[in-house]
Amino acid sequence: MIYTYRSRLNQLPIDLKYDLGELTFQKGMLPPSRKSKAVELLHKYNIDFVEVGTGTNRFIIKYEGYAVKIALDNDGVADNKQEYAISEGLGSGAAYSYDMSRGGHLLVAEYCPACTSYQEMFDHRGEIETILEDWNNKGYLLGDVGVTRKNYANWGFRGNHLVCIDYAYVIPASLYTFQCICGESDIAITDNTFTAYKCLSCGRIIEDSALRKRISPDVRLRMLENATRGSILMTEPTLDKEIPDGMIETTSSPDDPDYI
Repeated sequence: MIYTYRSRLNQLPIDLKYDLGELTFQKGMLPPSRKSKAVELLHKYNIDFVEVGTGTNRFIIKYEGYAVKIALDNDGVADNKQEYAISEGLGSGAAYSYDMSRGGHLLVAEYCPACTSYQEMFDHRGEIETILEDWNNKGYLLGDVGVTRKNYANWGFRGNHLVCIDYAYVIPASLYTFQCICGESDIAITDNTFTAYKCLSCGRIIEDSALRKRISPDVRLRMLENATRGSILMTEPTLDKEIPDGMIETTSSPDDPDYI
């Protein structure tokens, strides 16, 4: 059967994409100023969008039912590339990343409204624990996704179920070799909050935030240079492609990707 794939990024004006790309690497601007400039550019090009979040390194909007993550600096570019590279491997527990600009300054992802409080996140901790246990077993280092107050906005709702919407610091362990101060590298999650690791040699506890800080943006980008996944190269706003029956699911939700 022939399906039509639609690229959200390739529907945006090319001059807007160029301007946002230049903004990401503009010297002498702090992320808040870049975010304000991004809003100004979106209005300039008459883009119908809703602001849904601003992190340290990325500005996120809802556009045509999708989340568009705009990198505000090099860290934001690394975040986008990280999520795009590992989205498929993480499976249904993560909001899917669909489309990324060549330089990584724009990422189109599944839109899942974020938790609005720690209590809302905590009420669904069982689902989170199941997802993070699966990722841990698959060999991912888990950063900024554990059950703690500072992470509640990194989880959102796909219908009635929780999924991770910011997984930029979930790192394939095969791409990064951790070494404890004792010289050993074997570590394990300490408990079901998934917020710390324990060195299996000396017993030292390493908070996930401390582990994350050891990985610089440059190291992350180098780690992901060769990380690829099955994707379709979109050079036009739409592309017709034959897909075997049963390989794609359809949906009637207006907020789900209309790849069909």
